[in-house]
Amino acid sequence: MEEEEKLTRCTGNNCLLRFHCHRFTKRDFKEEEMYFVEVPYEENKKDCAYLWNDNAEWLYQELERLTEPTN
Repeated sequence: MEEEEKLTRCTGNNCLLRFHCHRFTKRDFKEEEMYFVEVPYEENKKDCAYLWNDNAEWLYQELERLTEPTN
């Protein structure tokens, strides 16, 4: 049985991108999930290096598909 990969969650405090990020908006969370100790949003840059939106999800799935053995 494969273990489900967990997405590190974010509380989104003071983050302007939180409503566009799955780390904040994901609804099917579990109590044992990990959270960032500090919100990684950089207010001076108005950016977050850990933003996980629909584009990031698609890219992750494509990378998984491309790295799977074809035999």
